Amino acid sequence: MINYGVKNACKLLFRKKADNSIFAYFPFGNSMSINVTGDKVEANAQGTTIITWAANRKATMSLETQVISSKLLTIILGATATTEETGTMAQFETGKFGASSTTFTIQKTPSVGTMSVFLTESDGATIISELTAIESAPTAAQYSISGKVITTNAANVGKPVLVVYAEDGTNLDKMTIKADEFSSAYQITAIGLVKGVDGVERLQEINIPSATAQTNADFTYSASDASNFNFTFDLAADPVTMELFSFKSL
Repeated sequence: MINYGVKNACKLLFRKKADNSIFAYFPFGNSMSINVTGDKVEANAQGTTIITWAANRKATMSLETQVISSKLLTIILGATATTEETGTMAQFETGKFGASSTTFTIQKTPSVGTMSVFLTESDGATIISELTAIESAPTAAQYSISGKVITTNAANVGKPVLVVYAEDGTNLDKMTIKADEFSSAYQITAIGLVKGVDGVERLQEINIPSATAQTNADFTYSASDASNFNFTFDLAADPVTMELFSFKSL
């Protein structure tokens, strides 16, 4: 193949090493890089190096993305993905009791026995006091609820309120990361696009026989920027061919 340049992200296919079955397809990476390191062994004579050998070649693959999925978290962290037929999801809502009424309407129907109602400072976060639930005719320290409508005493008209509750749900996706379970090895096939000096774009395939995600990972929830996720895989050589990775191009 002629000389070429690389300016494209790869689409990745992950296969389980255990049975070679396809586990996940991930076309959302912004970049993939492979880093190769090795050791040098030397023979000295009269204080001078006269022979050198390269040894202990190692490689890592890094994936940078702004998109994640439950499948990718399973690959990276050894997470267990399950579906809960029934369960609850936490809800936090802030606002004010009506300026001319004593009600505040929440967005979801609360699960029985999960609601807590607080009066707050104007920031909606600093709690002043918790209101106690009652069937009807609440005092200034109480509230009642019917469906999604919370009613309090006239003394609380216009006051900021925080409502904490859980909503009933079905078929909830749950990811569990355990302290004693780690990621498995995967075979990775990646497809990228390269451009030759002749101006022709060609597909390039990168094959990684065995990759295991490193145990360190950071997850950031940011209001100002899209979160960047950087994951690193340790590559292991094929025990028969000693291949760490390979490239193929059309």
